[in-house]
Amino acid sequence: MRRVLFAERISVDKGERSESIESQHEKLSRRAETEGVAVVGTAVDLSVSGGVDPFQRKSLGPWLTDEKLSAWDELWVSTADRLSRDQRHFLSFVMWAQDHNKRILVMDDPEFNKQMLDDDGLGLFILHTKALGPAAELKRIKARTKDSHERRRFTARWTGGIPPFGYRPVSRYVEGKTATYLEQDPDMVRVLRFMREQVLAGQSFFAVAKALNEKGEHTARDRARIRKGKPVHRRGAEEGVPEQWSETTVKSLLRDPALLGHKKHKGEVLYDSQGQPVRVAEPIFTEEEWTALQAAVEARVKTTVRRVNGTSPLYGVVFCGECQSKAVHKSSIHKPSGVEYRYYSCGAWPKENRCRGISVRAEEVEEFIEIEFLQRYGLEPVTERVWVPGTDNSRELEEVRKRIARIRDNYESGAYDDNPEEYKERLHALRTRRDELAAEPVTEGHWQEKATGETFEDLWCRLDLEGQRQQLIKSGYTVLLGRKTFKITPEPEAPEVRTARLRRLGYLSGE
Repeated sequence: MRRVLFAERISVDKGERSESIESQHEKLSRRAETEGVAVVGTAVDLSVSGGVDPFQRKSLGPWLTDEKLSAWDELWVSTADRLSRDQRHFLSFVMWAQDHNKRILVMDDPEFNKQMLDDDGLGLFILHTKALGPAAELKRIKARTKDSHERRRFTARWTGGIPPFGYRPVSRYVEGKTATYLEQDPDMVRVLRFMREQVLAGQSFFAVAKALNEKGEHTARDRARIRKGKPVHRRGAEEGVPEQWSETTVKSLLRDPALLGHKKHKGEVLYDSQGQPVRVAEPIFTEEEWTALQAAVEARVKTTVRRVNGTSPLYGVVFCGECQSKAVHKSSIHKPSGVEYRYYSCGAWPKENRCRGISVRAEEVEEFIEIEFLQRYGLEPVTERVWVPGTDNSRELEEVRKRIARIRDNYESGAYDDNPEEYKERLHALRTRRDELAAEPVTEGHWQEKATGETFEDLWCRLDLEGQRQQLIKSGYTVLLGRKTFKITPEPEAPEVRTARLRRLGYLSGE
């Protein structure tokens, strides 16, 4: 009995007018019943372009390998373009079928198999001619798709793909047509605001990524998979294992102008004819919030201090008094008693010969720091850093100048030969914007301290060990460890100076 394999495909190209998978299968099944053949399998390739090589198709490809090649004798398709629309792939597959003694039956072309087996070469020539039609149609489909994308590129419509983190795709009925747009996703906006707060508070990108992973927050790709009803998937792992946030992804995301609702193409922000960024959605952050965030990100990027979380409760606060290297936290268990002993020791010793090595009991250091810090700062008002944005438009001005240069180059290369008025309009708009930016005064943005309404003593009581460490660093508080000595920076105040300052602050009444 003849063993038959059905090959069914429907294209990802929306411009292709093709019959449905159900219709293809019904036609092939009726023919199989009529001829009494044995159907050994059905290779269904959904959303696969006609330009994809049959050997690379997810469903059909495995049937063409040595492992499954002996399982079938004939390949049936409803039309030749279900096999391929690319003439090179088409002819290559036909010649491969000849070499392996496989028949191809095309429902709407009864002469196909006869021409394929024609020994004088005329049949193959006829098949080649037939392949030119689907190949030309494929080119037209791709051209229409490209033109459609070009037209929509500078509009607020979303052309497809994974949306930027913070947004989700929605379908809207506009001007008689259904189109895809982006809107804010409240849950992702919540995550972004958490990330911003953490960075402004001085947390590292690594610490932010760690917090997101501990909270189980999904990445943009995993959220896109969930929207489609698919399981989350980390590359290199089994399905169901979520992607992990990393230091790099956090840093890149917080720098992405897509958070302002700006549309991008090939990684670059798109600008309209007036030289303004094309806006595809409402911004996640205001201009002031964005400016403050970028200043904090830039400060974090430039810092040379890196902390390995969990290494030391007072990392960045305690230093060796001899060589000024960072002190590291060490612990050991006394085996007979089972008591744990903790120390702060010079991080450079014994790797380097800069000092003799300092080691001090951790409890002594931590108690000393807490007492001295609260005596020095306990009644001080806690302040937070607030970013006061400037008006430096130099970056935008430079971008506008580059766009003017690009549009002139395009004009000289003939890109505007069919529409010189568009060139004049765009150039005029860009020149106007350039002159506006150049005329604006430049004032630098800066951080400003703002009181929170509580004292350091109030704050200290509700902070955990990591929060206390962060606060000590923010206050510029450091301790140099010596042999049975501590040196504090800043230097402790003299009693009379401290009393006078507290009286000015209203914490002490006058005599």
